[in-house]
Amino acid sequence: MAVSLPTSYQQRFAKTVVISDDVTAGELWARREELENDAAALLGHMLFELSRLDLNLGLCLAWADGGVNLTSRSKWIEGLNLKARLDELREHVDAKFPTGSKRHGAYDRWIDRVDAIRQVRNNFVHGRWGVEPHKNKVVNITGLPTGEQESVEYSIDELAAISDDLCDLQRELNRLRQNWEL
Repeated sequence: MAVSLPTSYQQRFAKTVVISDDVTAGELWARREELENDAAALLGHMLFELSRLDLNLGLCLAWADGGVNLTSRSKWIEGLNLKARLDELREHVDAKFPTGSKRHGAYDRWIDRVDAIRQVRNNFVHGRWGVEPHKNKVVNITGLPTGEQESVEYSIDELAAISDDLCDLQRELNRLRQNWEL
């Protein structure tokens, strides 16, 4: 949750403290709040898209092979994490479509794209977030401060692009399933 300075402080800082490049502390604070709010909205949207993607992948797997043993397969699939679901999909693709075929390649590319986003998602969820208002970036940091840490800076446009990729992956899964059922 963003914490705002009282208006009297914002006005005072805006008039008296210059940080750098003619940016006042009040302007910097406002930029930080805006970045945090924009990033939070995008991250929230990504969670919705990821849950839709995970659901539709699960349904795809449940209905593989014409929905044979649908109830027991559904229960088994519910226990799989996203990585395991992708591995299961790859097994179905390998069994159903010849290696090197257009169908096989299309599913392989989709699986690879989702796996890459899955890894980013893991960092997003298991890392912590900060704001670098001087750079107009938000920062995702993984690892404990007492150990090895990695940080990745994102602009709002970069987060929006990841969110757009999730929507594209959703549409692509629908196309794959319509064109080449498992």
